[in-house]
Amino acid sequence: MTPARLPAILSFVLAMAPHPVARAQTGKQGAVSQQTAPSGDLASNEDIVVTAGRYGEAKVAAESEFGEDEIAAQGTDNIQDLFARLAPFIDGSGEEPVILINGKPAGFDRSILFYPPEALDRLAVLKPEAAAIYGEPAGKRVVNLVLKKNFSMLNADARIEFATAGGQFGGTLSAMRTAISGDTRWNAQARIGSESALKKSARDLPPRSGVFDEVGFIAAPGGGEIDPALSAATGRPVNAAAIPPGALTAAPSLHHFAAAADALHPVDPDRFETLRSARRNAGFNLGITRPIGDFSAALNLNASHSSSAGKRGLPMASVVLPASHPWSPFSNDVILTRPFAGNRPLRIDNDSTSFGASLTLNGTIGGWQASLAASYSHNRSHNLFETGIDTARVQQLINAADPSFNPFGRWNEGLMIATRNRTISDNLSGRINIRKTLIDLPAGPLTWNLTANTARNSSRRRQRNASGDEITADTITRSQSSGQMSVSVPISRSGEAATGWLGDLSIDLTAKAQTMERDRPQKGFGSTVIWSPQPAVQFRGSIDLAENAPSFEQLDAPIVTTVHRVFDYARQEIAETIWVTGGNPDLKRGTRQSLSLNATLRLLGDQRLTLSFGYNRTIAKGGLASFPELTPAIETAFPERITRNAEGRLVAVDARAINIARNTDATLSSGLALRLGENQRPARGTVAVDPLQFSISVNHRMRLKSELLTHRDLSATNLLAGSGQSRHSVSVQITAGKRGIGATLNGNWSDPANLSAGMNNFRLAPPMLFNLSLFAEPDRLPGKADGRTGVKGFKLSLDIQNLFNGYRRVTRDDGSTPAGYSRDEIDPVGRTVKLSVRKRF
Repeated sequence: MTPARLPAILSFVLAMAPHPVARAQTGKQGAVSQQTAPSGDLASNEDIVVTAGRYGEAKVAAESEFGEDEIAAQGTDNIQDLFARLAPFIDGSGEEPVILINGKPAGFDRSILFYPPEALDRLAVLKPEAAAIYGEPAGKRVVNLVLKKNFSMLNADARIEFATAGGQFGGTLSAMRTAISGDTRWNAQARIGSESALKKSARDLPPRSGVFDEVGFIAAPGGGEIDPALSAATGRPVNAAAIPPGALTAAPSLHHFAAAADALHPVDPDRFETLRSARRNAGFNLGITRPIGDFSAALNLNASHSSSAGKRGLPMASVVLPASHPWSPFSNDVILTRPFAGNRPLRIDNDSTSFGASLTLNGTIGGWQASLAASYSHNRSHNLFETGIDTARVQQLINAADPSFNPFGRWNEGLMIATRNRTISDNLSGRINIRKTLIDLPAGPLTWNLTANTARNSSRRRQRNASGDEITADTITRSQSSGQMSVSVPISRSGEAATGWLGDLSIDLTAKAQTMERDRPQKGFGSTVIWSPQPAVQFRGSIDLAENAPSFEQLDAPIVTTVHRVFDYARQEIAETIWVTGGNPDLKRGTRQSLSLNATLRLLGDQRLTLSFGYNRTIAKGGLASFPELTPAIETAFPERITRNAEGRLVAVDARAINIARNTDATLSSGLALRLGENQRPARGTVAVDPLQFSISVNHRMRLKSELLTHRDLSATNLLAGSGQSRHSVSVQITAGKRGIGATLNGNWSDPANLSAGMNNFRLAPPMLFNLSLFAEPDRLPGKADGRTGVKGFKLSLDIQNLFNGYRRVTRDDGSTPAGYSRDEIDPVGRTVKLSVRKRF
């Protein structure tokens, strides 16, 4: 950054910074337009009617709302966690919704996710037609976060987490400051966290085959006596002798080895291998929003760093040490078996650092509602993956009899087989959305909406070996632009004499296009029909036809190499496989056809009880997909992604995103959502009583069809027949609580499935997983407040993941469990407990 630019940047940040604003003297919601009446009208006895829009209201009515009491009963610490808790009531797909803040698009600003839930006046889930109104793809749910007009909070959080089976623990510390004064607000958060590694030795796992010694030893080729002279020096036959300490710096004599005869140093290899890597993370986020002229401007700055460090075992090498070698005192050739450097394990390390900034402007331009947003991010990542000792290179050095190379001493890091991947990427994105009512029809306003997006991504990747020699290097720059135009046409509206007999009926029409540099544009069309013949009934149907191109992330994400424990169905054994993820620049674009039919019933006429039913069918041709679980059908479909050694053992899997010839999915879904409890503010002068809130959601999904065609010349694979996929899945969530205390229980279940692997059949029974969350604020609990001043502002939370310690059970036809599917091998972590303390100042 040049010095000349610094004053300008500081001026802009200072202009964005919040200034003291007088607190409003009333807690009333909604802006009231006041007009000064002539003095002569003051004596008039006529009533004056003042109408006002509800504060923070969006352009589209809410389908359901969560007020302060319901939000408080969830017991979450930030809005991001609140979204996760309310996901069954927002969107059963689990996809993050589009966010509005006080009725205005949030754009690229994600700082709102760090706000405490106490800052919310209400959370509104808008009707499905809101997606088109705000320039988003059909089917996306839109959530409007309405903040309190005046709010201030400073809090600190501490969390510890551990596995109940032992072997792993972690913790997080964070501090946050939030302030809201009308249209001006700001939030700052800093956090640090760490998590210990989970070693193999902490679990009951089958022992690893091989010889592991932390010092090293010599032995005769084929076994037996090493050297008659060595046996004579010790007075007994010697079949193995440790490397003597003096051999690290000088050539050892026969007597040195005689003193170390049979004195080996075997070790447990599980001490040097992790099932889960140790992790560290840190982050900072700052968000400022304030009016600037006729616009509202939101500036967000963020920085984060994360790292992980894992162990892959103790690297051992076995090489031949000739009798003629200057470091050998023996008359015969011997076998030298030694670790690379004492207890130094093979490493698998990852770290990434990112910086980002975004600016969002919302306002009116010439009668058009406009939202403009820009963002920039800079990311650096590094991946180190060591696979073993280069024994061929070591043997070459020994055969060359170079006196400067000590086979017993410390070896150079260049003798380790390793790859280092470094990626530096920059992304610059822009977005503009404009919308306006073109004409007022009898059934309502006809709204036109236009959204344009553009982005440019630059990625520089470099791969080196352990010696630092460059293997590959490339620089990729891509530009992508897209646009969407939508028109919302109201056909009928309840209560209108001319059209009301149909109820509420509207149609959204969408046309979109996307283009990537050096590629022709991709087009798309969509339509959504929403019909409510009665207020308690709503039907929605949508169809979407689009050509899709891979994203920057799918093409150019950093290459990350890790190790996965997977069951190799071909050999009936557990394989510790090299697993490669990241961007795949060879991805091609494809087409996608989607049909969705949904019905919603509100049996009590409000949002207390909701029943939903849906049918979805998707046909993707040449589409993009994540690499699926490695079953025999997938290995047959993608043989080029699988690497096996000469013995047929699974060595590596390229698990980057894939193109498929055709993928067809069809599902039926149903859901029930029940919400009970009052959500109202006490009248002036009355004592506030926190009402009990209760909610339950149950969602069921049935897969009618799941068919995969990987190549046109091959036959399609039915993934629901012998490929290990469940047909039915059920999720449930129950919440009961109020301000100060509450509990949430959620669970997931899938029906057992069969998997065929040659002549073998397996039964896969997914676990019924339950998670329990409890929270309490001692100073809000019933009873006298005297004596509890020391706990004022505290909140205690307890989260138990995998409450009943379940895991996926795999059995053969005869009921036996195949090797590799013991409890600790399937899910070594098991049940985890989180204890959190939050203090509000």
